[in-house]
Amino acid sequence: MPPLPFATTHTPARFIVFRLILGVCFCFISSESFGATHTPNPPTLLKSNANWWVQSRRPHPLQGWDSLAYNLKAQSHNVQQAVDDKGTLIFLLHMSVDKKGKVSFAEVWDGNSNDTWVKLALINAVKSSTFTPYVNAKGKRLKESTLVLMEIPGSKQQNTTQPQDTVIPNQAITPARFLGGQNAFFEFVADQFIYPPRCVDELLNGYVRLRFMVDRDGTVSNCRIKESSNACPEFGLEAIRVLRSCPKWIPATHSGKNISAWFEVPISLSVR
Repeated sequence: MPPLPFATTHTPARFIVFRLILGVCFCFISSESFGATHTPNPPTLLKSNANWWVQSRRPHPLQGWDSLAYNLKAQSHNVQQAVDDKGTLIFLLHMSVDKKGKVSFAEVWDGNSNDTWVKLALINAVKSSTFTPYVNAKGKRLKESTLVLMEIPGSKQQNTTQPQDTVIPNQAITPARFLGGQNAFFEFVADQFIYPPRCVDELLNGYVRLRFMVDRDGTVSNCRIKESSNACPEFGLEAIRVLRSCPKWIPATHSGKNISAWFEVPISLSVR
């Protein structure tokens, strides 16, 4: 794995450097490379909008995501077939919405379906819908390009973890992954992690190895500490809090169908 980036934050007392050493493993097998789908010359994506897990001010359809997904499945045989075959579909959409809620640009930035017709149906449905505009922290409507999470749910049976999920041979499984790529996962942890105050005051470095499951619908669950530094036990509790707040992942697959699968993630942060 190439060297990982540094993320920085400030406290009133001192400057802290977070060095993320995050090795994402699926049942002790390295995750595959993270890909994304692009179209030529998309609108500029602002750095502040790259942190897509902060969804509170993102555009959303006036009819609601559930209604949009339901109508999309009803109107598109390709989408319904993809859901029937795979289970829940999860997409990260790159969108530009004007102040009146009209979608002027949309593309599938990342997702767990590479079917061209599914993507086309999704984009057409999004462009024909009215959205709330992007709103900044001060409540001002802006016309900006941003990333938005969309889920097209499978059936209850498809989303329920089955006993055989965790005993399928590793070699036969396509690993789960964080939407937007490995670097996005690093950024998410750095953005959400609050270094324990006592560890900051005492200049204690933290380490924890977490094991968690990515369920069939992409939900992160069953977070457990496998090992951690004795000097700062609060570090492990904070790491679990961050993972429990994690947005949905693209679930692992076996024979083209979503399954639940385990991950192990070592996280090491240092105070300077």
